[in-house]
Amino acid sequence: MQKLLTAYLLLIGTIAQAQSLPVEDTLKSTTTSEVTVLANKPFIRTLVDKTVLNIAAKPSSAGQNALDLLKIAPGVVVDPNENIQMGGKNGVTVLIDNQNTQLSAQDLAQLLKSIESDNIKEIEIITNPSAKYDAAGNAGIINIILKKSLTNGFNGSVTGNFTQSTHHRMSGSTNLNFRKNQWNWFGNLGINKGYQETIANNDRKLVNQQLVQRGIEKDDFGGNNNRVGVDYTLNKKTTIGFLWLRNTRFTNMDNTNLTTIQQQGILDTNVVTNSIAPNSFNRNNYNVNYRWVNGNKQSLNIDADYTNFFSGLNNQVIIQSIPSNGLTSPVNGVNNEAEVNIQISSVRADYTQKLTDQLKLETGFKSVYSLANNGLLVSQDLNGVWKADTSKSNQFQFKEYIHAAYISVQTNYQKWSFQAGLRAEQTTVNGLSTNLLKQAIIKPDTAYLNLFPTLFVQYQLKQNHQLGFTITKRIDRPNYQDQNPFIYQLDAFNSEQGNPYLIPQITYGAELSYTYKYATNVKIQYGITNNYIEQLTYQVGKNTIQTPQNAGTRKMLNISISSPVPVSNWWNMYISLSPFYQSYAVTLNGFGTIENRSQSSWGMNGYMSQNFNLGKQWNADISGWYNFQNATTIYRSKALGSINLGISKKIFKDQATIKLAITDLLNTQRWEQTATTNILNLRTYRKWESRNISISFSYRFGNNKIKSARDRETGSIAEIDRIKQ
Repeated sequence: MQKLLTAYLLLIGTIAQAQSLPVEDTLKSTTTSEVTVLANKPFIRTLVDKTVLNIAAKPSSAGQNALDLLKIAPGVVVDPNENIQMGGKNGVTVLIDNQNTQLSAQDLAQLLKSIESDNIKEIEIITNPSAKYDAAGNAGIINIILKKSLTNGFNGSVTGNFTQSTHHRMSGSTNLNFRKNQWNWFGNLGINKGYQETIANNDRKLVNQQLVQRGIEKDDFGGNNNRVGVDYTLNKKTTIGFLWLRNTRFTNMDNTNLTTIQQQGILDTNVVTNSIAPNSFNRNNYNVNYRWVNGNKQSLNIDADYTNFFSGLNNQVIIQSIPSNGLTSPVNGVNNEAEVNIQISSVRADYTQKLTDQLKLETGFKSVYSLANNGLLVSQDLNGVWKADTSKSNQFQFKEYIHAAYISVQTNYQKWSFQAGLRAEQTTVNGLSTNLLKQAIIKPDTAYLNLFPTLFVQYQLKQNHQLGFTITKRIDRPNYQDQNPFIYQLDAFNSEQGNPYLIPQITYGAELSYTYKYATNVKIQYGITNNYIEQLTYQVGKNTIQTPQNAGTRKMLNISISSPVPVSNWWNMYISLSPFYQSYAVTLNGFGTIENRSQSSWGMNGYMSQNFNLGKQWNADISGWYNFQNATTIYRSKALGSINLGISKKIFKDQATIKLAITDLLNTQRWEQTATTNILNLRTYRKWESRNISISFSYRFGNNKIKSARDRETGSIAEIDRIKQ
């Protein structure tokens, strides 16, 4: 091990002396050292690099599931659509025992609902990941650590949910664990099925025309996910394991809209569009893990991963124009057949050495190879004959190599806690797009070395008062599919196009925090993002085209206040407020438009929940959230909020829980946004089936003291999060 450490230190020294090339990747490092050792751990502890929820210290958590617990986690908001946010940002990475769940927001919610609080040891809230983690991402990490024991036996749980809105949807899941001597088997299976309709309206104002579009999106959807694995303990220090993650999803979209074209308020033409788009995807991840632990002094963890993602879409768009004179125009048709195949292979190793009681060293490396093959075959209906459109059909291949190494040191001195880390990532990217005429677009080969230093400092004023300071640098690489140069027609007047020339966006951030009694948090965060990636909208004649671009620079100041408020022994409250200021400097350059714009705004995200213990195993809760209107690049969104009610009862000697919930009680979730440039004036309105009532039932069985899945983390977390679903 000493030779391994020496080699890593020499590698880091060599990297630190290298000159980085123009594009930079970034990673944050984080420390994990406790400031105070307590005989009885409180429910919430704020450490130098993360916040830890000790579930066993909260008796009222009994009967709750993982998603319920996240709703009361500091700095975490779960909206009524069950999307998880941290610091007002979506895209939070959720781990279970350091293993990426790799699920969409809806499937992830079902998985978390199947994990009962009785099986959870701790929940780690990591707003600023350490050098050990990938440099990608800005929304943070949540790590759910399951309980461990040496008891043989079998246990599990089953959960069912039925939701009724205008239409209904349902889901079910089961979670099973079995331990026998050195073997530990575990598995989770979830399924869901539903249907909903969404009102989708668009209004566009041109120089002499107005286009008014009214549509209904009909979505028949479903899917399943499973997590199956086994661990084998070779001896007291060594464990090996295998894990298989799989999730599939289908959606049968049937969208119809009517666009009225008006000339100075007088009807000119009606255009009817019908788009039928059956889409499905499946993803498989295989992980092999080796872990060696020598007490609390040394540990070595090695992971090898392979992920395969496949998506298929066959979308037929039928368009018919009806002039105001009543004559019928010919029917035009476009057919889009799209396939996406992404393969990710990775290997990583992490080594930890406790040098002294106050000094700890972590180091490791990671290599990832990503290959994306994407095809789009576009056909046009020409007088009843379908013919391939050679200008839009395309085959795109994308390759990416990332090699990384890191070193991190953490130490305590009196009332001070420090963690400093450095991560280096060498990235090589190339891509090739070829149309049916064999004409090629080559994404320029890009190779760059990035250094990601991180620093965390915490000072203990008194036992109940802590100050923290953090400096970070992060990177967000483009999604794989966004780099496809395809032109994809959505309806008669709207299309999307990829951008093979996207480069990563880099964020530099600083945070000052104050913590009271390890629970109440006040944070002031400031960040600057260069090469900010945004999906911009361009007006070309009567048509709009959406394309991702490196739009410009974003600056954000965020103040976050969160705290549990125990009103009484039967009434608990949780409050989270995040006022913020953001400004954007944007350059639009494409489709004949060259324009510089700047836009800024104040905003606020607020969340509050109240839980009432009514006695005799009855519990009730009231929660609400509110997002104030805000402006980004060329977009301005209206305010949005919701009020939700729930009541639950434990039955069958506390082994089962039945819940009744009403979401969006006042039916206020109506999303409205405007997009404005010199030639674009677009208003978008969407209303989905947000108000609903649901009933769920969960039942726990077996020996609740058996061992669950051990701590594991795959090596392709950041890359998997870049796959669009």
